[in-house]
Amino acid sequence: MQQSSTKSSNQELGLEILNIGQAVPYGWNYTVVTQNLEEISRPHGLWKPVSIVNFTNPSNIFEVAGGDYRHLSFWLYFYNISEKQEIMGIVVNESIYSWCVPIYFNETNKYIIVTSPCYINSGVSTEETQRYYTVLEKSLKEYFNEFK
Repeated sequence: MQQSSTKSSNQELGLEILNIGQAVPYGWNYTVVTQNLEEISRPHGLWKPVSIVNFTNPSNIFEVAGGDYRHLSFWLYFYNISEKQEIMGIVVNESIYSWCVPIYFNETNKYIIVTSPCYINSGVSTEETQRYYTVLEKSLKEYFNEFK
């Protein structure tokens, strides 16, 4: 597992983000992003998060439309738990859209965590991509449950 991290100078991150590598299965890398968050795309209807964690699996690629190939990937968006009610309302309201809708992933005492189908393997869901993603998803959910 390879990690790269960009530390924020204006906000202390929780241990669930700082130690997230403990939950990352073999073959997956991750990057904790805390700077220039306003420039990074995010699920429809949501604002700049506290942090984003980008997971990639460089060992496995899949084909997308037009013969383009991509690595397996997954993005998680962390928001302060105090914003949970507002974010859950957005999740419900945005569900009418067909692309990049926010979906609830998990929560801890400090954060509500969301993602979107378009940020799971670039929106491609095949049996093969789902098989790899499911292992990462299960590991992360078990890990976040330790912070409730």
